[in-house]
Formats: sequence, structure tokens, C-alpha cells
Amino acid sequence: MKNSYLILAAIASVALVSCSNEEYLGEGPNTTSKGIPNAINFNMGANKITRAEFTGAEAAKLLNKNFVVEGIKTVNDGNSDVVSEVFDNYNVNYLENTAATTLSNSANWEYVAQSILSGKTSVSEQSIKYWDFAAKQYDFWAYSLGGGSATVSTLAHNATLGTSAYTITGSASDLSKVYISDLVTAYNPNKTVSGVATDKTEPALMGQEVNLSFRSLTTKIRVGLYETIPGYSVRDVQFYPSTSGSPSGTVALYAADNVLPTFNSTTNTATYTVTFPTTGASNIGNSDYNKAHIALSSTDVASKVDFGTLAYGSHETGKHEKTGYTAAVGATPESWTDIWVQRSASTPTWAGTSTDGYQIVIPYETGAVLTLKVDYTLESTDGSGETITVHGATALVPAQYTQWKSNYSYTYLFKISDNTNGLTNIAITDKGGLYPITLDAVVENTTTGNQETITTVAPPSITTFSIGSNVVSNNEYTTSEDIYVVASTDGTLQSMTSKATLYDITKSTASYAATEAEVLAALTTYKTLESDTYTGRNSVVLTPVASALDLTKTTIPTVDGQTITITAGQAALIDKSKLTAGHTYAYVFNTTTGTPTTTDKYEAIAVTVGTTDVNGYYTFDGSDYTQITSSTYAADGVTYYDKYTEVAGANYGIKVIKIKL
Repeated sequence: MKNSYLILAAIASVALVSCSNEEYLGEGPNTTSKGIPNAINFNMGANKITRAEFTGAEAAKLLNKNFVVEGIKTVNDGNSDVVSEVFDNYNVNYLENTAATTLSNSANWEYVAQSILSGKTSVSEQSIKYWDFAAKQYDFWAYSLGGGSATVSTLAHNATLGTSAYTITGSASDLSKVYISDLVTAYNPNKTVSGVATDKTEPALMGQEVNLSFRSLTTKIRVGLYETIPGYSVRDVQFYPSTSGSPSGTVALYAADNVLPTFNSTTNTATYTVTFPTTGASNIGNSDYNKAHIALSSTDVASKVDFGTLAYGSHETGKHEKTGYTAAVGATPESWTDIWVQRSASTPTWAGTSTDGYQIVIPYETGAVLTLKVDYTLESTDGSGETITVHGATALVPAQYTQWKSNYSYTYLFKISDNTNGLTNIAITDKGGLYPITLDAVVENTTTGNQETITTVAPPSITTFSIGSNVVSNNEYTTSEDIYVVASTDGTLQSMTSKATLYDITKSTASYAATEAEVLAALTTYKTLESDTYTGRNSVVLTPVASALDLTKTTIPTVDGQTITITAGQAALIDKSKLTAGHTYAYVFNTTTGTPTTTDKYEAIAVTVGTTDVNGYYTFDGSDYTQITSSTYAADGVTYYDKYTEVAGANYGIKVIKIKL
């Protein structure tokens, strides 16, 4: 499996031929009276190949030069459909430099008289096959052990494809080598089949090559952290194994219950059932048509997944520097040894010992709300040696984004920034955070497309994602893809109708890359609020971009071509055409209950007598503040005040969205 993903090539091109009616078999390989191949052939040439797919010798190498295929045909006898077997667990082997040497071998793949599986008595039982044009359709599915020692139940020709096509049992190492194919249905071009265009090769038609696409059975997942806290470095991260368990250095994501599939503690194996739940001509056009699904059929489950310990590093760029210290003179071990969480999304601190951070995980298509809960220590970089310990900072990843599918690689990247829900004093539970700190969780779903999500984790959690953007490496989105947003308070998607606002962020009239904490400050301590535009006490200006939000969607896409069904309002689409390259936006989800209280506050300002225009500011006579409403220069001996509004009782989920230039 590549670092980003692997979809193994269109593995096999299976050509099926009939010798019935007026068809005749020529003497040379693959000759017919009508240009239809006369024998079944497996080929590595696919009709559609993406840059991520492998064909020919490359694909053969990944499959360890072997796969096993089951094939059935369906014939209507006038009363009902009758299913019979064509390929009975045939072994198909890659034999180099043998193409076109037999009728059954056009591209080095041979099945006639090849090594046999249990249940057969002679290699002669693997014989040449031809099309039967009296049939309505043929169906094919296959697997490869990839050189591993997993065991596979017999591919039954009368299998109920929607509930159990076959099962696979093995260790993590063996299962990581297994490849499974989607179902391929070849329809009779001479019979009327709803949804099948006879002038197309997709869906497949009898008499044409049938492409079997294989993919890896297992999933690869990695977890990483990085930090962006001004003035501090992060070390000593401790991870909780459950809501109330004691933290340790082992990185863990946990669910509320024992639902995550795991390997048996005694045999160190797991068993999966492969199914094809969406088949038949009526489903042609469905994104799940003929797709293979896998589900754990053994009973071993757990509540968490461990990823090892963090591979801490030194701050090569922007080191944890103490004033007056250098690497050569006076440096303390703490300043320069590898104990720090990295500061870049492109080079985070990974969990585990592998170079790229990935480890093999059992697929789990159902999904569950997963929690990352951590303690960590901040140390000031100003030379003071000051430290702050944060307890119980928690990130929730919604179940919709933990549906681990075979052949996918997932990255969960958590950002420790200037907004969090952790406590600096566990006895004072209403004072969460450092005022402020955030954790961002990034889920990178890397396959043929590229779906990545970023989740802020100061309740409510906001998750943003788009198909195709590379937010992990540059922490930005582009104007080439729409952005989707969902929100949750407990891992369940929430309705955002009448609660969601998208703001364009500026400061001193220029676009400004504010943090979530700065946006929150502008919403809760503002100088002015005019036409829904906030001008914060921090001079951050939030201007709503109402036309960019669409809350009517009832589905949201995933990178594998599937869709997640939602209730309208549970997801927002941010229209790419309404965004400006180089700008930073804030998506704000307002979950305030009741009416917040607002209090006017006044603060003295610095003036230069005779030069500063104090128009709009206030004077104080000991009991009342009076606004100056004309152009007036500051007078000697007078204190001038600026007014701002402080909001209490408001609750906002905030996600800053950067748009790449």
C-alpha cells in the first residue's frame, strides 16, 4: 500500500467466448468469425487506469503472481433463473513470457491445468472456458493471498453474495498481504437488460474483456500531533485510554464501548466476511454497485486502538530557545534534546516507530465516535522556565469519519493551538483552557481522491473537509473545491440551521489569518456590531459572507464515491466561487441557549496632546461617560476612554478556514 493509498490495478481482463450457433473457433489464438475472442483470457490491460493503479508485472508482483477466481453464469430456463458454476475456485498464475502460447493465455496469466486448490483432485479440472450466449449474465469475484498465509473459505458458486461471499482469517501480517476484488457482472449484449448500454464496456458485456479490480484488504492508520502556541513549546503529552482511565505515554483513540474490531488475544488472528450488498441491473449507476464490503465475523472487539508512543523531536526550525542560550554554550538538556512536539502540519510528531507513522488496523466500516484525551505541559520560550500543565483536553472525531474501509490510509492529525477545553486546575471545572487553546483533529482519507478533514475541539466540534485539497501539508484549502462543514457536541451531527455564519476576517482593512481564539475574542469583546459585522476590541473585523453558505444539502460526499445521508441543515456547503484566494474565513456555529448578557466596558487610551483626534471616544466626570461627537484634539490633563461590549453566556464553535493563494 502506497503512502497515500493503493487501488490495485484493473487486475484481470477476462474474455469469455461462445462457440455456439454460427461462431467458429479459428486455429490461431483469439480468432473468431466475428472478432470475439474464442477463449477466456486474463489480462492486465484495463479500460481505465488511474495514476494510482498498477497493471501488468507490477500488479502481478503485488498479488504474488496468483489469484483465485470464482465465476458463475445465470440462464433463464423459461420459468426461472438457474445459476451454474463456470470457474470453481480456479487458480490463476502469472507466467512470464508465455503470452499467446495457448488459447487461454493472452497476457502471461494462465488458468488451464494450473496448480489446484483443496477439493480438486487433478490439474486437468482447471479447463478452458468459453462464453455461453444463452446466458443472461456472468458474475466473477476473486482474491489473492499476496504470498501470505491467510486462509479463505471456499468461494461457493451459489453463495448469497449480499450476506456471505466468503471469509478470510489471518494475522495482521497475513491480512495486510491479502487483496480482494469487486464483483464484475458481464451482461448478454443480445438481451434487454435495464440500465445496460450495449455500446459501452462499462458495465461489462459478455464477449468483452472483464476487468477485475483488486484492492488491499486492510486499513492503515496513523496519529500525529503538532503545536502552534505562541510563546510556548509542548512536551510530556499523556494519553487517556478511556474517559476515566489513567493517562500514559501510549497514544490511544477510544470509543465509548467495546465496538472496535481487534485480533484475538490467543490466536492473534481475525476473521472477515466479504459481501457484495448492492448488485443487479437495477443498481447500475449506484456508487456502491458491485462493491466488495468486509465486516468482522469473529467476536473480538475492544474500546480503543493503541498507536505506540510519540516519536518526539527537536525544534530544528523555530527551536525551543531560551533567551541567552545557544546549542554550544550554556544549553540545558531540556532545551535541545528530542522531547518537543513539532510545530508543522507537514512534519508532525508521529506515534509509533514506523518512518511514515502508519500501522495496520482491522477495517471497521460501521464507524464510532472516537475520542483523543490528553494532558500536556507547556514551557515558555522566553527564558523564564515557566510551565503550565493542561489536563483532559479532549477531541471528538464523529463516527462518519472513522469508517475505516479496506485499502484506505487515514491520518488523524491533532493540532495543539491557542484554544482548548482542557483544565489547568482540575478542581475548577468551569475554567477550561488557557484562554485560549484548541485541538484540531485532521482525518486524511487518502485514496484515488483525497479527502481530508479538520476538526476543532472546543465544544461544539467543527469539522471541515473538501474532496481533493491538501490541507495536511499546508493547512489551507483551495478555491478549486467546495468545502463541507459539520458540527457535533457529542460526536452526533447537529443541525446548523439559523446557527451558522461564515465570516471574512480582516484587520486594518487587509485579510488577516486570525486564530480561533482571536475570532472568539472579536465575538465576545467587540467595539462595534453593525449590520452583523463585528469589530473586535482586538481590531479583528468579522464580515458575514451569507451567500457562500448552503444549508439545504441532504447528502455529503466521501472520497470513494459514496455519500453520507444527512438531514438538511446538518451540513453546510461553502461555495468555492464565493471565496477569495489568500483570505482567511471563520465558520461560527452558535449553540447559545437563552439570551447572552452584554456589558459596556471602558478603557483608557493613549493620546498625544494637541495631535490625537478623540472624536468618538469618551470622557468620564466621575459618574457618567460622555461620548465626544465632533473632531477634537486631545487636551492636557484629560483622560479619554474607548468603549467596548463584553458578552457573557454565549457559546460558539469556531473553525478558521484558510484559502490558499
